[in-house]
Amino acid sequence: MIETVGAIMVKDGKVLLGLRAAHKSFAGRWDVIGGHVEAGEEPWQALCGELREEVGVDAIAGTFIDTFSIGAVPLHLFLVSEWKGDPSRCNDEHAEVRWFDPAEAAALLELLSSDYRPVLVALARGGSAVDHATGPG
Repeated sequence: MIETVGAIMVKDGKVLLGLRAAHKSFAGRWDVIGGHVEAGEEPWQALCGELREEVGVDAIAGTFIDTFSIGAVPLHLFLVSEWKGDPSRCNDEHAEVRWFDPAEAAALLELLSSDYRPVLVALARGGSAVDHATGPG
């Protein structure tokens, strides 16, 4: 079974999203940073590897938010607010990575999944994205 992971990275009240590259599925859509869970990996372990590969950071702390379906594929979403390094685009997964105000991110028409919106809105209102968790933790 294919599973994926994603991170809503938060720093100084902003969230980091990546614009999916032209050669990727969902090209031209803003998405959380993440990727596939490999056989034998736990979601947090997979997420740490994806963050290292895609934006060059080492995650220190994260909180599980929820599991959503992107099509038929489960996505385990985490809030990550502590890491080592400065996030920047490190490979060709994204055409761009950019910091957004959470309300601005929630309003993006090109947001990959509408399931991200309640989490982003909660962050914009100063609440906890974890308040919206309904999936397994």
